[in-house]
Amino acid sequence: MVSARLFLMFVATAMAQKDFSIDCGTDDWVTVRWRPGLDFSQKVDPSKALLGNCPPTSLVSKDTLLFRVLLHDCGFNKQVAAGQVTYSNMLIYERRPGLPFISESIQCVYDLPVDEESAFSAEEPDATEGPETFNMEIMNADFSGPAPSLTFKLGSSIPIRATVEPRSHRPLQIYLESCVLATNADIRRATRVHPVIANTGCLMESKARNASFLPRRSPDEIRLHLEAFKFALGEQIFLHCDLEAYAAQSLNVDRKACHYVQKQHRWELLDDPSQSYACSCCDSACVWRTDAIMDGVSGRKVLGPFVIVENDSQSSASLDTQSSTERGLGEFPVWLLVVAVTAALGTVMGVLAVSYYLCFWRGGRMGYRPSRDLLTKY
Repeated sequence: MVSARLFLMFVATAMAQKDFSIDCGTDDWVTVRWRPGLDFSQKVDPSKALLGNCPPTSLVSKDTLLFRVLLHDCGFNKQVAAGQVTYSNMLIYERRPGLPFISESIQCVYDLPVDEESAFSAEEPDATEGPETFNMEIMNADFSGPAPSLTFKLGSSIPIRATVEPRSHRPLQIYLESCVLATNADIRRATRVHPVIANTGCLMESKARNASFLPRRSPDEIRLHLEAFKFALGEQIFLHCDLEAYAAQSLNVDRKACHYVQKQHRWELLDDPSQSYACSCCDSACVWRTDAIMDGVSGRKVLGPFVIVENDSQSSASLDTQSSTERGLGEFPVWLLVVAVTAALGTVMGVLAVSYYLCFWRGGRMGYRPSRDLLTKY
């Protein structure tokens, strides 16, 4: 890996407001200690913190988070310019509902040795300015064209395609290193985030829901299906992805696209299932070899916005449940009322008949005595 002089670059205002320290190291590992600026009523919750798309390694004190991650993991964005290589990422902490995320940008900047500068500059250009162009789009069901609508119902499939367009004659094979769903095109302003692909190519969504990579049609294209789930329903959603492409003839198990096969309870490597052992680290931490980046290009794309909405059948079921409750309050007494009124009328008529018998028929003749009683009396 590159060596030589190391230094850090921070936003000046952030330094005054945030309490964190970064050790960029010399062995591809980055160590970050971060104390988010929470009020006294809130305790630091590691489950609400991310460095890019990686959770904290540990909580080193009641209010300080520790991240120890690889530069080639967690969605670090890499740029090479003016003899330097810069790795940048975001620290994000989710506060109480209704409050914006606490976020902080971090950077590690390395000087390139002279013998590596030309190689990096040629092979690692920025995706928007370099010779290779990355593209991402949401497709229709059979991937024959763009999606006719960017509104997806819960449980439906979201087909996504990513491609790389090489400007030279060398063929490239594309990979999705990491992807995160967010509620804003600027992840620093997002109110919600959700990792989709992490650990350098592991489709984490495939373990929780119906998601998978599809067989490649060509090395410069990668396709996947995501299942629309309850994330920011009715809001605009953006998919932030870090993409990489490598010379197709230099395949390496460190460059992977892995998805979880739920029926078989195992991870599978898209390009060669016989080497699926390369995906065994998806449930822990995948180690990236430093020589894996020397013949590739990288870029970052933001896909969207698209929207996830309630499924009609679910909405109808919800409405039917509500309507049945309302009907239970409105329709149930209709037939009950007929029975109740009939019973009430029968009761009233019975009471009237008894009353008439007692008061008028018999009661009115209470002074009547049989003739034999009268004869006996007189």
